[in-house]
Amino acid sequence: MDVKVLRGFILAILVFAILVGVLCCDSVTQLHPPGELAKASENLSWYYIDVVFDPNTAKLICTQTVEYRNNHDVEFDRLYFHLYPNAFRDENRVPFLAEEKQRAYPNGFSPGWLDIEEVMINGNPVEFNVGGYSSNILSIVLGTPLRPGQMIEINMKYTVKIPNCIGRFGYGKHTFNVTNWYPIVCVYDHTGWNTDPYYPVGDPFYSDVANYQVNVKVPYDYTLAATGEILDVKAERAYKVWQFKALAVRDFAWIASQDFEVISRTVDGLTVYSYFLPSYKEEGVKALDYALTAVQIFNRRFGKYPYEHLSVVQADFFVGGMEYPCLVMIDRSLYSQDLQWLEYVTVHETAHQWWYAVVGNDQIDEPWLDEALTEYSTILYYENRYGENVGKEVYNRVIVDGKCSQLQKYYAQGFTSRIDQPVYKFKDWVTYDLVVYGKGASLFNDLRQAVGSQKFYGILQNYYRENKFKNANACDLIKACEKVTGKSWKYFFQKRLRSLNW
Repeated sequence: MDVKVLRGFILAILVFAILVGVLCCDSVTQLHPPGELAKASENLSWYYIDVVFDPNTAKLICTQTVEYRNNHDVEFDRLYFHLYPNAFRDENRVPFLAEEKQRAYPNGFSPGWLDIEEVMINGNPVEFNVGGYSSNILSIVLGTPLRPGQMIEINMKYTVKIPNCIGRFGYGKHTFNVTNWYPIVCVYDHTGWNTDPYYPVGDPFYSDVANYQVNVKVPYDYTLAATGEILDVKAERAYKVWQFKALAVRDFAWIASQDFEVISRTVDGLTVYSYFLPSYKEEGVKALDYALTAVQIFNRRFGKYPYEHLSVVQADFFVGGMEYPCLVMIDRSLYSQDLQWLEYVTVHETAHQWWYAVVGNDQIDEPWLDEALTEYSTILYYENRYGENVGKEVYNRVIVDGKCSQLQKYYAQGFTSRIDQPVYKFKDWVTYDLVVYGKGASLFNDLRQAVGSQKFYGILQNYYRENKFKNANACDLIKACEKVTGKSWKYFFQKRLRSLNW
């Protein structure tokens, strides 16, 4: 996600922080019970995907089997899948604002797509249709309705073209960013099937957790960073087949490069990897340290991260940072700029492993729920790592003096965006950042001031514990507040989410 952070951390503050900072541990959560991830993976849908990757043509030849389980109380006569790569097919409908296109396509427009060649259910060909704003939705007609609790096997063959684009999905000089790349089942919730297009502002993704087994055949000299844990890497002449498995994750992403160097360290039973380009070893070590320390802090403050690995990946990517389960993608240029930016963005994306990867939400209709909490979690990192004074200094510089003060000027000019708006209501990234990140983070700071730090961390721990591997909403957060404090918080949230000037 695009993290536009103000350059405000002066060197003296960081030096002071390192000298006097402490890791606060007055609110420590318990480790997750043994077998938690295995238990969470029960009764979930499975994705089995085999991929042949040809970097010369930038294509993926794929076969996919989805064992989809109907975990709802209604029967389905059809299923819907997102085909996100098709958002990159038409130059006039790509998911970038006009002013971003030159940065996204430094070598000129390059199309990307996903072509479905065959769909079968339980071994029989079935009727399907591709539609939506950018041919981004696959609809499959079921011959027999799928009842609650039943499972159906869907087989697909398709080809993916990766564009020469340095956004989330695409490739540049050093990396192939293979994200939001395969047909993934749309979420069915109280509103019905969610078939939104790939909007240009925000993170327009909403998915359920599922299990994955993915095999990727690549040229021998490529290294992969991926959501899943590596089961094996088998040599096949001039190729390698990377075998991955991931339980109870809400997406599967991978990044390929001929240039990666990799280092790792383990903390709290979690191995954190740093993938970086050869000339950025010092910065790659720093990125590892930032993520590792963030994991330690968030494990104690929010709850134990349930997965066993996390990868921080330097990539050809122009939008700052982007989160995926067990993997965060960081703009390559941040490694050559002031390391304060690299630290902030790395920590922000690491916080998304709690608020997005484990506790999911509708990032289209309620983007503030994960983004505002993630932004404030980044502030908590500075406080817990470097001390309370530094935490306040960072909060004031980034949130109060930066985003919120600028937002007040917008309000004075008649600006009308509220925090609780869907991504498609925001016309640009600047206002989205100021409202969702800035004003949203101040909401959580107000909550903390109102309840005190101990109960505030208790609220986050309760919210995390009760909504693991689910898609939460604002009501779930309010329930956590009420359970910990014993009082109603509806007016508190309504006032701040819906007010234009507070």
